[in-house]
Amino acid sequence: METYDYVVVGGGSAGCVVAARLTEDPGARVLLLEAGGADDHPDVADPTKWPTLLHGPLDWGYMTAPMRHANNRVDHCPRAKMIGGCHSHNASAWVRGHRADYDHWAYEGNAGWDWASVLGLFKRIENWQGPASELRGVGGPMYVAPPAAVGPLAAACVEAGREVGLTVIEDLNGPCMEGIGYFNLTIKEGRRFSVATAYLRPAMCRPNLTVVMHADVHRLTFDAFTCTGAEYLSDGAMTRVGASREVIVCAGAIGSPRLLLLSGVGPAADLRRLGLPLVVDLPGVGLNLQDHTLVGGVAYEARGDLPALVNNGAETTWWWKSSASRVVPDCQPVLIEFPFATPELADRLTANSYVLAPSVVRTASRGSVTLASADPAAHPRIDINYLEAKADVDALVAAIELCREVGAAKAFDPFRKRELMPGKLGRAAMEEFVRNGATTYFHPAGSCKMGPDALAVVDPTLRVHGVQRLRVADASIMPTITSGNTNAPSIMIGERAAALITCGDLT
Repeated sequence: METYDYVVVGGGSAGCVVAARLTEDPGARVLLLEAGGADDHPDVADPTKWPTLLHGPLDWGYMTAPMRHANNRVDHCPRAKMIGGCHSHNASAWVRGHRADYDHWAYEGNAGWDWASVLGLFKRIENWQGPASELRGVGGPMYVAPPAAVGPLAAACVEAGREVGLTVIEDLNGPCMEGIGYFNLTIKEGRRFSVATAYLRPAMCRPNLTVVMHADVHRLTFDAFTCTGAEYLSDGAMTRVGASREVIVCAGAIGSPRLLLLSGVGPAADLRRLGLPLVVDLPGVGLNLQDHTLVGGVAYEARGDLPALVNNGAETTWWWKSSASRVVPDCQPVLIEFPFATPELADRLTANSYVLAPSVVRTASRGSVTLASADPAAHPRIDINYLEAKADVDALVAAIELCREVGAAKAFDPFRKRELMPGKLGRAAMEEFVRNGATTYFHPAGSCKMGPDALAVVDPTLRVHGVQRLRVADASIMPTITSGNTNAPSIMIGERAAALITCGDLT
């Protein structure tokens, strides 16, 4: 059996960072196991082609359980299956989240995760190409830039927002998040600049890093309460590897709880029912699953052909409070510059339609990831549980009305032929539209939450409660989901994990 100092499971947004940073110590031997393959498909490099990657061989193909608060519909839960993880198939948006997100994490007992502490990590990551700011980093691995040029629909959307009273924000990762503007993008010279490009490929030149692709980790191995390594399937053969220092699980909000459960770390009753040997009774594994809820959407038929896509085809977004009582913005609608709707509503679109998609990003609803079978080849049961909380429905109804106001503004007159949906509806009909249109914003998180409470899975140093030499580092550890796209926070979590491993407790 080959033994390494560190075994990292998952080569996504956090895993690439952890593996790269750990190998900066030439004395540390690191193994990175990735279930998918290379990120060399041509549609990966083209940032406008991300919708084509959400199905097929570069996606895990996960589907949700019937969503009981969304008319029992079943939704796709896209998760990338390739090097770079979801940063290799997402919309290349760079959003740190609101400072209150991180201060709340710290308030809940997670020392060192407050905004003042994580800001330095974000700055370390970034090679910011926009106007100089004390909040932005320069010289880091990750190329982050405002759009060099924006599409005409995106420009019209920002002007429409201005017309209806939204503040236009130059940098949505700057001092103020509330308002409308253009996404920061991880796109360089028209090509996706992913975490694999920024971190992993430079690190692969080091002799102390081994990367194994098409390595589906079936379980972690333990000696009593100490994690000793992992077993993975590759080319039909099972291989066991050891970790003399630590195993770091970076398999994401679906993959990480799935692997812990398969390895005997989770709710004792559930594991025994499936015939899995118990290592530690940890009832919170797989609970607290969150996602931003997107509605597809407030749709318009264009007067002619849609403009050619540039950047990511979804350049404009805004943060907004659905109620004056909100302390921070809870909604993040986005302009999608091509037809976008759930299957239940798609027949109302035309081939030349564009969409203002409302969303709620401070979701109150919670779901779970559980095992459907003890077979590692079986997909887990993903109960995303959209719209369980009335507050989420209320926020989305308010966001739809704002999107309709923005969409009807004068700035869209050159493009808008007619509104396709939803039109002016009463409250009951609008709620039904929300339940038929609710879908993923592609940001599952929280299923291995960090904290000191009984349902927490990891502590503030990302160590799994009740076992030794095992950490989780990815979006699953978020106690509450950040108020925006989760890729940048996941990379930050990877940076902090690596610093905690190499430097110890940073608080």
